[in-house]
Amino acid sequence: MRSPEPAKHKQLRSALRAIKNHVEGLEAHELDYSQLATHRINVSPMELDETGKSSARPTFFEPCPAHLLMVPDDEYDRKSVKYQAFKSVNPIFRRPIDCARNMISYYSYFCFGCAIHSENYILDGLWSGLSLIAAPFEDLFEHNEPEFGTPELVEAKRGRESPHMKAMIYNNLDGNENKLLRGEVVIALRVINGQMRRSRFFEHSTVPVLLFSFLGPQHARLIEAYFDGSSVVMRPTRLFDLREKDETLIRTFAQWFLGEPTGETRVLRGP
Repeated sequence: MRSPEPAKHKQLRSALRAIKNHVEGLEAHELDYSQLATHRINVSPMELDETGKSSARPTFFEPCPAHLLMVPDDEYDRKSVKYQAFKSVNPIFRRPIDCARNMISYYSYFCFGCAIHSENYILDGLWSGLSLIAAPFEDLFEHNEPEFGTPELVEAKRGRESPHMKAMIYNNLDGNENKLLRGEVVIALRVINGQMRRSRFFEHSTVPVLLFSFLGPQHARLIEAYFDGSSVVMRPTRLFDLREKDETLIRTFAQWFLGEPTGETRVLRGP
């Protein structure tokens, strides 16, 4: 039997939905940080610090220990999905969306391999995939140009305890250090809104999402996003250049994709 939604949670969801509907109606495909603030999107920088010392590290997500991961060296590539360096790709297939899909294929395969081969399968029991063809996450793709989409969406395997989510997403646009893409913002809003609709998480006021955003020209960044009750907080890292294979960076991304959720989500958190 579906649990009744508390009035406070319904108010939060209504406020978030208003922001989502507004942003979905914007015509601009990229927005600088000052523009985003006028739409109740507050942006602050984030760093991928595995030491736990930086105050700018993700708030709601932890990295897994590096020793649990495989090494994506040349031998690994020969036995699995080969890394597509930008210059090795035929120029007609170097569109942002093509490169982004190639990178998502590589990273998702690597993360899956690390999970199922981890010691005592410790990484295989933390996250589970969600359906992208049924409510409430059936709207995470847009096929009008510039396209964006979410081929990989996972949630924490903690039942009602953790509403945390992670997603690998693509956009058919180049990235900019001083702007976020409309597709990145829309996906974050739709994922948070979808998770807030699920009755099992009605006791949680905060739904944290960690986006692994792949865009052109074969770059990527991570973005932590959550709703603080009045504005949506989005915390992007710098853009990482993936045009040449970087084993350390591949493992760093995997650490954050496979690591555990953390933080208090039953109360609202400010920016």
